[in-house]
Amino acid sequence: MVVDRSRALMPSQGLDTALRDASLRPRVVDVERRSVLVTRIGGTAQVSDLSVPTNCDGLGRVRHFRQAVVPGWPDNPLPIVPAARWLGVPSPSKMIAQVYQLAACAWRCWYCYVPYASLRAAPATSVWRTADALVDAYLDLVDRPPIVDLSGGSPDLAPEWILWTLEAIERRGASATSFVWSDDNLSSDRLLTDEGRTLLDQIARYSNYGRACCLKGLDAQAFAFNTRARSEGFERQLAILAGYARSTMDLHVYLPLVGPPGPCAKTQVDTILDRLSAIRADLPARTVPLFIGRFSTMAGRVDDVHERALDRQWELLAHWERAAPAHVSMR
Repeated sequence: MVVDRSRALMPSQGLDTALRDASLRPRVVDVERRSVLVTRIGGTAQVSDLSVPTNCDGLGRVRHFRQAVVPGWPDNPLPIVPAARWLGVPSPSKMIAQVYQLAACAWRCWYCYVPYASLRAAPATSVWRTADALVDAYLDLVDRPPIVDLSGGSPDLAPEWILWTLEAIERRGASATSFVWSDDNLSSDRLLTDEGRTLLDQIARYSNYGRACCLKGLDAQAFAFNTRARSEGFERQLAILAGYARSTMDLHVYLPLVGPPGPCAKTQVDTILDRLSAIRADLPARTVPLFIGRFSTMAGRVDDVHERALDRQWELLAHWERAAPAHVSMR
């Protein structure tokens, strides 16, 4: 297997997040028409990893969320527990969600389940749809899932999409039976600007909404390794997370425990838990160590170093399970 090592980790050679964000945003959102560019999943390499066919004319897919991950890994309660709380039902072991994917992302995470070709806002693999049209397609589904998952790509590029979706569901009288979940990679501080703060407050008022923010590693080195972006993006992720933590959003954190060989694993885990606690005391309890499995879309991206990173997540998990309870007990 040949892997392009020219895209490796040196911060000075990493992707410029701000530049790519500014370039991609106008290509994926039309504020006047309340439209976004979504991936046409059907026909892409991603289909081979799906357990059921795409729906909504190839623009949507059903995702099966399960609390049990793999043997030996702690359960992942997201988004099942917050969704069940809103729906007023006991938390089940699994729950299905309707997923739409924004067709662009500034980063290139090597473990991403989306083909890179679907992250470029490319007309060949995407189509424009209004938020209302996507909600109508969701509500028309037979055996409609109780969760709408706005994913990507990077929905950070078009945060208006979240509000438009919540408003559309509310107008159709479906809020009580629909929980909206979005994935955020903390690549953009758009919602924390003076203009964006109003949008953030509007989103936060919806109780049928939850947000998962994915920190792309335990530290700056792991961030650069995982995203191919400049390493200073890690500190920016934490700063954006801190801004969100001051809002009333139902906020959760994913933390993939993968990265290159490097510093002491115990130190890495202790440090990130300290920093999460400093942002908000309950964040360690709201942080889920994210297991990285193997998808067919990863073929061609993974070399021996990445294979070792997949193995090393178990070592890091052991440190996490020893350290995290102490931070949670400090709440």
